[in-house]
Amino acid sequence: MAKRSTFIELKENERAHRREIILNAALRLYDEYSFQDIGMRDIGKEAGISPASIYRYFSSRDDILAEILNQIMMLGRDRQWQRCKSESVSLEEIAAGIVDFFWERESILQIVGHFLWNYDVDEEAKKKFQTIQKTYLDEFDRMLTGMGCKARDLRLFSKSFIASILGIIATYRNDARGTTSSEVYANLHSLAHTTAGVFKNGMSQLAFSRPENALSG
Repeated sequence: MAKRSTFIELKENERAHRREIILNAALRLYDEYSFQDIGMRDIGKEAGISPASIYRYFSSRDDILAEILNQIMMLGRDRQWQRCKSESVSLEEIAAGIVDFFWERESILQIVGHFLWNYDVDEEAKKKFQTIQKTYLDEFDRMLTGMGCKARDLRLFSKSFIASILGIIATYRNDARGTTSSEVYANLHSLAHTTAGVFKNGMSQLAFSRPENALSG
């Protein structure tokens, strides 16, 4: 019985190792190219296995994307928690952390967009993405609660806040308009900081001016 258990354990370890090889190969490709240009054949070549063999470990390319996203997003979540535990963190600093996370990982931003805005996604992978999304939001809610957030609907607040920061990154990351990469990065931080301020303080805290004759005539 012990020998059989050892054999099963070895098989499971081998399977996990092969999955990791495939995931690492895919991630290397996604870091260099747009994931839309990468197929199973490319991943198999990078991993040193046949494309058909990949299906022993992943049901589809979307399944690979979901697994990569899960690993990287959990890394980002852990980083956020460590910052919150080690220092007093503001909502603006959390927004800046999200910007930094996706600035360093454009391929992950593309994968998130793929699941959010692409209707032709493998159903099993879509369910995995929804689980990843819920897990991240659950942790984000807990973090906000620990910071003393008093939002009436905490989940709505979390969803709106994260969607806003992701929208800023997706919209302005490549909107260089002749500026340098460092200037784009600084602009993203400025936009994220302003957005976090709006969420924290409300629109009433912003200064609006209206021309005196705006409603006349």
